[in-house]
Amino acid sequence: MLRHLIRMFVATCLPIATLTAQGSIFGTITDSLHHRPLDGALVQIVGDSSKFSKSATTDSLGAFRFDSVPAGSYIMGFFHPSLDSLGLELSPRRVIVRHGSEQHVDMMIPSAWAIETQLCRGTPMRDSTGLLLGHVRDADTQQPRTGTVTVSWEELTIGQGGIKRDRRLIPVKTDAMGWFALCGLPSDDNLAARAQAGDEESGSVLVRVPAGGLLMRDFLVSRADSTVAVYAAGDTTSSAARIPVATLRRGTARLSGVVRDYKGKPVNNASVSVPGTGIDARTQQTGTYALSGLPAGTQSVEVRVLGLEPKSVTVDLERSHLTTLDITLDRPVQTLDAVKVYGTGNTRLADFERRVKAGWGHILTPADIERRHAFQSTDLFRTIPGVRVVPGRFGNVVLLRNCRPTVYLNGMRMDDQAATEIDQLANPDEITGVEVYTTASRPVEFWGNNCGSVVIWAGMLPR
Repeated sequence: MLRHLIRMFVATCLPIATLTAQGSIFGTITDSLHHRPLDGALVQIVGDSSKFSKSATTDSLGAFRFDSVPAGSYIMGFFHPSLDSLGLELSPRRVIVRHGSEQHVDMMIPSAWAIETQLCRGTPMRDSTGLLLGHVRDADTQQPRTGTVTVSWEELTIGQGGIKRDRRLIPVKTDAMGWFALCGLPSDDNLAARAQAGDEESGSVLVRVPAGGLLMRDFLVSRADSTVAVYAAGDTTSSAARIPVATLRRGTARLSGVVRDYKGKPVNNASVSVPGTGIDARTQQTGTYALSGLPAGTQSVEVRVLGLEPKSVTVDLERSHLTTLDITLDRPVQTLDAVKVYGTGNTRLADFERRVKAGWGHILTPADIERRHAFQSTDLFRTIPGVRVVPGRFGNVVLLRNCRPTVYLNGMRMDDQAATEIDQLANPDEITGVEVYTTASRPVEFWGNNCGSVVIWAGMLPR
């Protein structure tokens, strides 16, 4: 509304006569979202009858000032790129200037709670939920794209029937300018988010919305220059009938940088990868890494090395362009001594220990899992004989004997797609035991398909 009025007045503006009755307007603009002054905001005033208009830009302290303003009534507002990202239309202020007076007017970007109230009408707001908003744009041209942003996460519900896995998936369509808002998302938890606009798409990235607040994240999408189909090794099916385990996107974007530890020292032999592409590299002694053949758009970069907590970083890549991204692994991993817990009456623990002693299958005990310092749950399977972890479209896929095994979580059989979603079933710090069985070795309680079985215990066994 304010933008329209200003354009109308400027378009019909007449030469301004010199007036003796003048005053001043000054003030500050605050970004209430980040609790700081708003630098670089365009502040404008438009007169009701004098056809007077004037503009100013806030300084580093968020301050602005208009001098020599003719006495009269004005509408006043401000513009800033963050307002477009928020999708907000702020109501203009009415200011009366009198001869020789100084009018003090402060304005602000609303707080997260106020923005949620405006954008999330009809959605219950809680301290444990938050808001994700932003724009979807083309990675090459930065032009808005009309499409869909999808956020997904896993919820485990404990009831009388045991543990039930509920995969939550919330899609939202953008408007004509590519703007979107997702309300009521669980806060302070890792959520997977991706954007798609026709045949253009982004990678899947981790987002965390603050409790009772909002997170602004734009998504850049692009077409893949090429794709690579991944098939299970040893698949004897004819090429026309084979179904790929995953289809990986490739492009011409490049990424390089340096990986350092929390002391600022270069990290050697760290694994750097971009999920969904099948492309990874190892850092040199100087901590440098280089990746090429990546698709343009918003992607995740994952870094892991023994002794330091793994990290996932979001980056925006451009086609045929080198992007530099330095990453700091700022949290050392503390190695805990193995602790044995003795007790009676724990049937699950007794059965687990019985299978360990019997030597059935391949089993990871709580102590084994502690030593692996896994970044993702599928990392626990990488060193188990007969198990392959291959990159999938939106995560890693666990294969046993080149096929997808039946997956059990805390004794409950999961659906047939669970082998492609193990990273979403449970976080690695929640997993306390893993069992892997071929068809010949598995216990009858973990029977399943003709591939074998994977049994995951999350929080059910003592560490």
